[in-house]
Amino acid sequence: MAKALVLGCGLIGRTIALDLAGDFEVTVADYSRKALDALSDRSDITKKEGSALDLGFVTELAREADIVCGVLPGHLEGAAQRRVIELGKNYVSPSGFLNSDGLDALAKERGVTAVFDMGVAPGMSNYLLARGAHMLGSLDEGIVYVCGIPQKLDPPFNYRTVFCLEDTLGEYVLPARYVVNGKVCEAPALSGLEEVDIPGVGKLEAFFTDGLRSAAYNIKGKLVAEKTMRWPGYADTINILKAAGLLDSEPIEISGVKIVPRDFAAALLRPRWELRPDKGDRDYTIMRVVTRGPKGSDYVTYTWDMIDRLDEATMLHSMARTTGCPCAITARAIMSGMIAEKGFIAPELLAKDDVLYRYLLDEQKKRGIAYKETITTELGGVGS
Repeated sequence: MAKALVLGCGLIGRTIALDLAGDFEVTVADYSRKALDALSDRSDITKKEGSALDLGFVTELAREADIVCGVLPGHLEGAAQRRVIELGKNYVSPSGFLNSDGLDALAKERGVTAVFDMGVAPGMSNYLLARGAHMLGSLDEGIVYVCGIPQKLDPPFNYRTVFCLEDTLGEYVLPARYVVNGKVCEAPALSGLEEVDIPGVGKLEAFFTDGLRSAAYNIKGKLVAEKTMRWPGYADTINILKAAGLLDSEPIEISGVKIVPRDFAAALLRPRWELRPDKGDRDYTIMRVVTRGPKGSDYVTYTWDMIDRLDEATMLHSMARTTGCPCAITARAIMSGMIAEKGFIAPELLAKDDVLYRYLLDEQKKRGIAYKETITTELGGVGS
């Protein structure tokens, strides 16, 4: 049986470990004993306590693995994923783009298949944008609308954290990259506010965030963008925090003590934003990918819609499942040879493969994560 190593045992890492356990000998590593104890009832999963900052620890575990799934916070990820690829081990991660310098050449040199940013967004978002562009041939417009939100309004923020809080706050201050006429442009995060109606959920607001990542450079079109959705009023609330300086990253001194405002804000918000399934909290993951353009003499729109909820049987957060499952499924595709290309590969670069497309969607559907594809055709249309 092939061996899989999962670096990180948070909600997403745990989901990946559980998914792979049926087909792999799984080892999961984390610095937190509490995180590992969440899998204490699974004797088929080996638990190792240690920090990803300890490259000796990472090396020892990765040497025994056939494939490694990296599920680490951004500040821990870069050195660990580089070490795994140096060791010649196949790799997949729901992140990785921000620490990718030189890794494509290294992976090719070591004969490694490494797929980065393979979660829900980034991940399936980039992949489906590229899939639509491929089927159209010429992309006029490709837009991702995506969110992880509480199912019920929860004043005053109407938000609960469904992944790394520091990374979430960081998204609100980074310029948002998007594509206009094939060129990468920037807009302030939280700008471009619009209303989106999601059937069965209601009206949400959507705004620019820097979510396209590698897709901003790999997918060409007249307009290519990603927008984060939240319950209405959220953007105004976050803009107030920004205006107060609470999301700044430069240290300030208070009573002789230097603090980073964003770290302080995270410490205050974490207990207030924590999703608490044991107290009745439930989360939605919602994504809509819209691609439009001419196809022959017609004008065609391909749309994918996904609405997912917390799994009541396992009590796994929806965001953990919709992020972790594509990563685990991609690990299987690499190990089976379905993905054989060598290098450090973005999801959107795999979108032309019809077999992989059906595999990714069918395997997620087996796990209760359903993407509904809709095709709308204007016969003889020219678009707008």
